[in-house]
Amino acid sequence: MLHILLLILKIIGIVLLCLLGVLVLGIVCALFVPVRYRVEAVRKEGEGEPPVILRVKVTWLLHFVNLVLRFDGSLFVRARIMIITLFRLPKKERRIKKEKRGTKNVTGPEETAGNEGAREESGKDASAEQAESPETTPEKQERAKVQPEESIETAKQDAPEKKPSFLDKLRAVPEILCGVFSKIKGLFENIQYTIRKFCDKIKSASDTIEYYRGVIEGEAFQRSFALCKGELLRIGKSLKPQKFQAQLIVGMDDPAATGQILAYCGMLYPLLGGYVDVAGDFERKRLEGHVLVKGKLRFFTFFRVAVRVYFNKDIRKLYKLLKKGGSVNG
Repeated sequence: MLHILLLILKIIGIVLLCLLGVLVLGIVCALFVPVRYRVEAVRKEGEGEPPVILRVKVTWLLHFVNLVLRFDGSLFVRARIMIITLFRLPKKERRIKKEKRGTKNVTGPEETAGNEGAREESGKDASAEQAESPETTPEKQERAKVQPEESIETAKQDAPEKKPSFLDKLRAVPEILCGVFSKIKGLFENIQYTIRKFCDKIKSASDTIEYYRGVIEGEAFQRSFALCKGELLRIGKSLKPQKFQAQLIVGMDDPAATGQILAYCGMLYPLLGGYVDVAGDFERKRLEGHVLVKGKLRFFTFFRVAVRVYFNKDIRKLYKLLKKGGSVNG
């Protein structure tokens, strides 16, 4: 019995080790195996030719995962894992026909039953409204008659019986003056309050500016900035394509304009001379060419940058200082 139990535990341990090994192997492959891409664009002039022919191909792990995108007047997209197709646009005709047949068979009887139920419900609602309408109309008419009579009585009660005399008006002058002076006083108090509040905001803004200025001039910010700058340059180098070639033929209606374009391309020759080849056509308007871009990306580069930035002491200290300044001044 003990021998059988040990054998079961041994088998479970071997299975767990195999799963752990597969997991570690997958993580290593995801980090270190590059994702390769190839972008090709072609333009040709002529009858029936599309404006641009674009082909994009992305592969990973010896074409274990591959993505194809093609545009030559119509769009075609396909994503595969080995032989299994995950996504395809446009779909195949057989699948489309099956889907259409299924929708026709399913929706036929249900739609007719739903229409009959809707007609019955609408008839019931209409009959209910017709039954309720004669009972409610007399009440509305009585309310409409009572409202104008009540408004006339209230207007008669509120109307003044006698006009105020000259002495009454003189007696009311001090009260009016007191009200005017109180309003002027309240206005000046509001102006003083707004000025004081505005000054407090200016002071707090100047304090925050001084605080963040001290943080930016500190050593933690300088070291963090240098680290982030170096890591961004490293990411830019990893994103740089390994191969870039462009062969273009340019022609304009005016030969002088074609010559100017070639002159500008000659000025950029030190930068693009080994990658871009531009030829001129002085006889007719023309734009043709072929562009090819190839490269690869490794996720380990981005993972390394993220780890270095996350565990850096200066960046953590800088984050705390910025958070503290925002909480104090905000």
